[in-house]
Amino acid sequence: MNHNISIFTALLISLLPACSLIGSSYGGHLSRPDEARINISAEPMASFDAEPRSILFRYLAGNSRWEIRQERGIKYAVRREKVMGEYKTTRHGFYSNDDDDSVHQTRVLIAFEEPYGIGRDRGNITRAIAGSDDVAVIVEGAHEGTPGNTSYVIIEGDRLYLEIYDQAPETARQFTKKTIGEVFAELADVLKHQDEIKTTGLIPVESRYPGKRPNSPHFKVSDGMQPGIYLLNGAINPTTPGYVYTRVYDVETGQRLSEEQLTSRSTRYVGWSDSGETFFPYNAEVTVYEGDWSNKYEARFELWHKSEQGNEFKIAEITRMINGWER
Repeated sequence: MNHNISIFTALLISLLPACSLIGSSYGGHLSRPDEARINISAEPMASFDAEPRSILFRYLAGNSRWEIRQERGIKYAVRREKVMGEYKTTRHGFYSNDDDDSVHQTRVLIAFEEPYGIGRDRGNITRAIAGSDDVAVIVEGAHEGTPGNTSYVIIEGDRLYLEIYDQAPETARQFTKKTIGEVFAELADVLKHQDEIKTTGLIPVESRYPGKRPNSPHFKVSDGMQPGIYLLNGAINPTTPGYVYTRVYDVETGQRLSEEQLTSRSTRYVGWSDSGETFFPYNAEVTVYEGDWSNKYEARFELWHKSEQGNEFKIAEITRMINGWER
């Protein structure tokens, strides 16, 4: 990425009038309300050069609040949010609620090496350099299929990107501002505890981990929101860096099911410790396309680990009755 262009873009955004509208061929009206401005001057992102970035990656991979995925060659961490009181996985990382007859939808990512983004940039993405003290956030007004006001902010550090999608009734970016403070504080903790992470994969700050950390291995497959959709949950204790993915087989025929889609959607980078005494979380949502909602059949779910060196081994398996997803 050309950092000079990024800096120029951020400077241009901050100089434009707060209430000016930007032309758009489709979508809602774009503006930069005063109440949506953010301050990112007191931040740690610029401190993550190569080694701290790898340590951050390892920390996020070992924390069940986050999931590290890969798509289009980009590795990125999705922050899991609570759904009905529990931290849940969603397919694309978006979380919604419609309390008080108003729709809120959010997504928080940390991307490595290059930004993940949110489709084609129509002038509706705010790009800012970490350390800026006053950034005018672009807010898109309500339009067909998207109620409320939306924004997408990408804060750029040293080949590290914090990305926040914020859809809410008000134009003030309350979720965006709150999230920036939360993530910056977490990044500061990672910088403070780099030595511990390099040994155990963890930081000694219990509040950074949701709930009780696992102390034994497990692998569970639960029903998702529709037949054919399944939630995967596990805990493993690797001693080398790598990723975990799930294979599914038809027990009767031996056929591997939805191989391409399942491999992509179930792959997660996971934490590791030198001793193998620490267990790290695994969460994913997958869809099995073979079959329909009317008929069940027996399937075997297998959890596999693949190291950075390319070595693969099966960690666990579970057999259960499933449906195929029906469009």
